Amino acid sequence: MISVTGKQMKAIDNYCIEKLGIPGIVLMENAALKVVKNIDLDRFSSFAIICGIGNNGGDGLAVARHLYVLDKQVKVFIIGNINKGSGDFNTNYNILNNLGLELVHLDSQEKLEMLNSSLKSSDMTIDAIFGTGLSREVEGLYRDVISSINAYSNYILSIDIPSGMNSDTGEILGIAVKADITVTMQLMKKGLVSNSNEAGKVIVEPIGMPKIAIDSVLNIE
Repeated sequence: MISVTGKQMKAIDNYCIEKLGIPGIVLMENAALKVVKNIDLDRFSSFAIICGIGNNGGDGLAVARHLYVLDKQVKVFIIGNINKGSGDFNTNYNILNNLGLELVHLDSQEKLEMLNSSLKSSDMTIDAIFGTGLSREVEGLYRDVISSINAYSNYILSIDIPSGMNSDTGEILGIAVKADITVTMQLMKKGLVSNSNEAGKVIVEPIGMPKIAIDSVLNIE
């Protein structure tokens, strides 16, 4: 099985968007649908979804929408400055706002207590904080939130990679989510091969990236 670095995955993503004209929001929607596909909806009916403000967080917001449409109980928590959200994150954020979903911004100890309560009462926690681009140590409120996820969740699904793991090396950057299952997009990540302990069961799901994009970046003939 081919495995890629975060930089390679980003380059494939950019090739799809910039050279082939596949909108990023389409890839995000495909990713969200593949996450939902891997959830046993008979077993899990309530969800705490924790999102960063990048595209991994955007995936989480799109997953929240699909679960909401399926009449599941959904609580969404956002960490980070939403004024700095990625374009596709903002699109999904606005949709959830228009639907009237409560979006809790984790910006205080009081909100952290709300998160802890939701983690304990939810069947599944969905981790959509950091994607494959993380390279710095996890600190401050982010560290507290990941610690809470690990301490209080009943079952954890990470989108693409457990938040806090270096996607190239598998190194834990201070702290990382300990997932029961990780749904990673299109190609296996090298860090998931190096450190499968934190990721649980890893499922690789295609999200519609054409072979030409992958081959061009990886120089496969």
